[in-house]
Amino acid sequence: MAYGLAKSIRQSHGVQQLGLLHFSAWHAVRGRVLAYSLWATAVWLLNRKGWMPMVSSGVGSLVNTLSMVTGLLVSFRASSSYERWSEGRRVWANIQSTTRTFIRLLVFALPPPATSLQDSHSAAFDEQRASAIKEMAGLVLAFPYACMYRLRDQAGLERKELQSLLPYDLLAAYRSTPASQRSRPSISADPSFVQHSKAAEADRAIANLNAPPSASRFLPRSLPTGEPTNLPLSLVRAIQAYVTGWHETKLPSRDSPSEGSSVLDGVTFAAATNALKEFTDELTALERIRDTPIPLILNIQLQVLLLVYVAAVPLQLVRSWGVWSVAATAVTAACFFGVDRAAEELSDPFGEEPNDLPVARFCADLHREYLEMLGEGGGSSGNAWEPASMDKLSASVKKEE
Repeated sequence: MAYGLAKSIRQSHGVQQLGLLHFSAWHAVRGRVLAYSLWATAVWLLNRKGWMPMVSSGVGSLVNTLSMVTGLLVSFRASSSYERWSEGRRVWANIQSTTRTFIRLLVFALPPPATSLQDSHSAAFDEQRASAIKEMAGLVLAFPYACMYRLRDQAGLERKELQSLLPYDLLAAYRSTPASQRSRPSISADPSFVQHSKAAEADRAIANLNAPPSASRFLPRSLPTGEPTNLPLSLVRAIQAYVTGWHETKLPSRDSPSEGSSVLDGVTFAAATNALKEFTDELTALERIRDTPIPLILNIQLQVLLLVYVAAVPLQLVRSWGVWSVAATAVTAACFFGVDRAAEELSDPFGEEPNDLPVARFCADLHREYLEMLGEGGGSSGNAWEPASMDKLSASVKKEE
């Protein structure tokens, strides 16, 4: 919805493009701009009546002194927040790459059964192979979705995307969690808990203060849906169980007719294990970005500096600018507090605000690619293509033998 609105405004002309201000920080700072404008108006009225003390020169020196420090802090805050936003995009790109590679690996990891078995149970083996590949690839695709919901502190099992991707028995295991083990973390039970998709940056900073952990933090718990508090990590464990099971299962295949051949050979098993390590590293990196806001002490200092600096602007300008000092104060407040608010919004790039990363769209793109890789859901007929030259080469080799 926000994307469609922004696109329609962008395609408009002239004054209509001012509608893009809806996606700026203006709507969040207009209250402060109004408050400082009223303060500047009061200063102008007092000066007009001759009630203002002769403080222009002293205030000018104060503003000049604070301007450099305030500018440096605001610049640091903006660059720090953008770096978090940019790093979040880089890590999510790594998740996309790992997911695509893992699904491609799985589609071709299970070779068809040996010729003797294929002849006697061809349909059954083909069906089991396709089902196994789809189930495993669905688990891999579920990982990005689970990461998104974890970063937003939202339950994943309530979402239809995960319900369609997770194996039925795994869903049943999650849902069989006893009611006594289910709980929703809350600020009263655990002071370090905040809902990151909605919490302000100051609340996230307070939650991350260096304090002794509460007793409840050491205890395993599940959400009201029955899923664990860290669903992506649980899915990594489930995928590892599948990969290990395939590696330990012996079944003669077309490429390895020996009775002792593993369904998943050693090379493919190592590649799959490495992909799971990458998933774990990427999840940890995303949590680090989410759980490391700007330190509270810096945030407080910046807010105090902004308050003093902007409040001093009309005191400096009122004698020389007159009533125009009100407009100058409003512009100053809009600029400085706007940058501060934009930095706050970008500091948690995984939420649901218009300027956050479109992680839901990234997951939808991976879902489409997953269906294309499996040859399901329509799309291009070339998705199921395989080179016929390989079959001819295999046939010629057998004939020579």
